[in-house]
Amino acid sequence: MTSFCEYREAVESGSAVNREMPALPSDAVAFQGDRAGFVSRAVAAGIDVALVFLAVLATIAVIWMLSFVVNPTSPNAQVGAAENRVPGLALMILYGYGLNWAYWTIGWATTGRTIGNLVMGLRVVNRKGQHPNWVGAALRSAFCALFPFGLLWVIISRSNRSVQDVVLRTSVVYDWVIGIPGMGRRSVTMSETSGGGA
Repeated sequence: MTSFCEYREAVESGSAVNREMPALPSDAVAFQGDRAGFVSRAVAAGIDVALVFLAVLATIAVIWMLSFVVNPTSPNAQVGAAENRVPGLALMILYGYGLNWAYWTIGWATTGRTIGNLVMGLRVVNRKGQHPNWVGAALRSAFCALFPFGLLWVIISRSNRSVQDVVLRTSVVYDWVIGIPGMGRRSVTMSETSGGGA
């Protein structure tokens, strides 16, 4: 497996790069594998939080609609009776935090990415350069959900690390994905197979 540094050195030296590696824009090559800055990470986190917020709103809408199936409104129902059809604000905030924690945990433990990370070309890695395991991802997501201001440490950190990164020994690096991961390998195999039969 080619590391970020090996990939960058191969491109800068002009030597042949493995054709299974995705092609990157020339401006992005210099940053591939470097720790991401505050703006990129904040935008990625904002995208993730916005998606979770939309999921919470969708949940409220589904609960509200199902409440009419379970307990239809009678003609003599009072106007204030509809207020009890959705959970309270405190419960929905708690649900939102739990959903955000689960979303970040699953994304970081499986691929090192969430949708926000994918959009911004970022990946969460542990000290070995791999995506965190389930325990590490769960701890990091809980830390990020309960202490989001830890991200501000990236602004003054020389190594672009948040408080969460320093405590849990993780990093957020630039790792752009061009195309669908794994498709390059399949297309090469298919072309070689068709070429061999000609």
